[in-house]
Amino acid sequence: NDYQELLNKSYSLMDENQIGRIVDIISEKKRIYVYGKGSSGLAALEMKLRFMRIGLDITSMDHSDMIRMRGVFQDENCLVFGVSISGEKEEVLYLLEEAHKRGARTVMLTARNRPDFDAFCDEVVLLPSLLHLNHGNVISPQFPILLLTDILYSYYLSQDPYKKEVLHDSTLRALEKGRREKVM
Repeated sequence: NDYQELLNKSYSLMDENQIGRIVDIISEKKRIYVYGKGSSGLAALEMKLRFMRIGLDITSMDHSDMIRMRGVFQDENCLVFGVSISGEKEEVLYLLEEAHKRGARTVMLTARNRPDFDAFCDEVVLLPSLLHLNHGNVISPQFPILLLTDILYSYYLSQDPYKKEVLHDSTLRALEKGRREKVM
């Protein structure tokens, strides 16, 4: 089935050394940004929500003009993820190029490897793709991005897991307190 094929492709494409390098960059940067359009933008939002709950200062964005503008504000304190399954979203490519020029570390998540990505991406993470995956009529185009998010999250969580679990529990308590206050 298609899910099994995507999982097998994910496994064969995964480079544990690369995942480790990216997690090290996540740990050292003050600000993390995740940008994508359409389904990739929705997956970027999920990535933000996952990592935010364990204390990471992370922002996601999917608006074309905002993505282009944000490129000029990135610097050496930032890690910028660009998410584009097709590898062709002009706004995402522009953002990565501009951020890289300004000293930010840049990571491209894509199913399409192009040699020109190396000029402005510190890491290019290849995602599996199936023909017509971008139509989302059988398997969500977000699936390979979300799978990679889970892998990155797991590796990141394994670094100082006690501290991150405490942060996660604190966010859950904050949410619960907010829900109780609404009821009262």
